[in-house]
Amino acid sequence: MAWIKRNLIFVITAAVGLILTGYCGYLLYSALNHKSAVGDDYTQTLNSLNEMRQKKPYPDKGNIQVAKQDQDRVRQFLGDFRKAFAPFPDPPAEDARGFKDYLQRSIFELGAEATNANVMLPDNYAFSWSQQRERLDYPPECIGPWMQQLQEEKTILHILYDARINFLEYIRRVPAQCDDQGGSDYISSSAVSNQWGVVTPYAIGFRGFSTELAAVMAGFAKATNCFIVKEVEVTPSKAQLPQVIAPTPPPAQIQPAYNYNYAQPQPINPYLQPANPYLERGRGGRGRMPTPQYPYPYAQPQGQVGIPLPAAPVTILTENPLYITMAIDVVKLK
Repeated sequence: MAWIKRNLIFVITAAVGLILTGYCGYLLYSALNHKSAVGDDYTQTLNSLNEMRQKKPYPDKGNIQVAKQDQDRVRQFLGDFRKAFAPFPDPPAEDARGFKDYLQRSIFELGAEATNANVMLPDNYAFSWSQQRERLDYPPECIGPWMQQLQEEKTILHILYDARINFLEYIRRVPAQCDDQGGSDYISSSAVSNQWGVVTPYAIGFRGFSTELAAVMAGFAKATNCFIVKEVEVTPSKAQLPQVIAPTPPPAQIQPAYNYNYAQPQPINPYLQPANPYLERGRGGRGRMPTPQYPYPYAQPQGQVGIPLPAAPVTILTENPLYITMAIDVVKLK
């Protein structure tokens, strides 16, 4: 200890030098590690560059420009793809009282549109809203899903009306909440949701002919919203549609044919006629010259000839009405 006290400065200097040597060793070790990492990155980048040079096509300016054009085409395709998934109109935000008024007005408008399109409906039909139409209170959590389903049903019904179907049998939806239970307004299914969108199934049934069926399919295909027709079932309709009875043509009428023989008019000499005491006399005692009279022509019927009317057209082929049911999925992107 006496030696340390006598050489305190030397000891302190040696300790500081030792610490600095250790720190420099640490810095050297860190630099070597960094160099090794940079060397690895350089080697990996060089290998990637060599791989790119060996690839076909080679990534030169022309190929890079082609790649950018491909990206533009992909963006355009995505834009066109999203057009097929156009969103439905946003339903208005309503409370329980406002929803009841909106529902009653929507049912009336759908019925009036069906009448204008010559589409027949069941008596007092509520378009799958028979339970909600008679209620007075509505759970607040159900109003939003109900309004969305009502907008989707309107779009489907407008396609059916534009196709001029003859008779709408039904339109059914999935239960939106646990409050929707029982009845013929619902189908035994549920909406499916994932990270991309929501799929809501519907079922419709109507009566018509093959022309109306083709128009309905074309309407779903041309719609801006995404409709997937999953199932179509066509059977002969058991209930006959009201037929328009054509007026019965009148029976063939017998039109008489006349042969008119006109007599040649002969002038009448007034001076050879007996004197007429009623002739008026004027000055000089002369009577007024009577007007020459000619005999009227007369017709002599020569018999009657029957002229029948054209015969009514004969129906060779009559198309019978069809009963059509469809299962439709409505796809909405999130």
